[in-house]
Amino acid sequence: MMRQYMLTGWLVAALVALVCLLGVTAYAEVKQDLPRTACLHVNTDIRKPAASCEGMAPRV
Repeated sequence: MMRQYMLTGWLVAALVALVCLLGVTAYAEVKQDLPRTACLHVNTDIRKPAASCEGMAPRV
C-alpha cells in the first residue's frame, strides 16, 4: 500500500515536471517569434515608426 502511494507521488511529480518543461519551451518559442510577428504586421498608426525587419533571417 505504501509503495503504491510513493509510485503515485513520483508519477504526479513527473507529470508536473513535464508540464512545466512544455510550458517553458512554449514560452521560449513564443518569445523568440514575437519580433518576427511584429514585422509581418503592417503598422497602421502613422505616428509610430514601422518595425524594422532588416537582418531577420527567414524562419525555416
